[in-house]
Amino acid sequence: MSTENLNRTSVVAGIYPQKVSNKEDLSPNKVNIEVLKKRVFEEKKKERFQKRMLMGAFCLSIAILGYVVV
Repeated sequence: MSTENLNRTSVVAGIYPQKVSNKEDLSPNKVNIEVLKKRVFEEKKKERFQKRMLMGAFCLSIAILGYVVV
């Protein structure tokens, strides 16, 4: 084994713990429940809008089909 390999691994081992400690600092300890409630509300609102648009398109297509046939 050459000393270059040993030197390189010691440098990598010295850098790695710093990255892990920085990652731990970025994670918050508390969660804002209002933000989570808002996300859920916005998602449900979006789903309701999509369902209404789908139902409206279905009704409109039935109406157009009925107009064309009669």
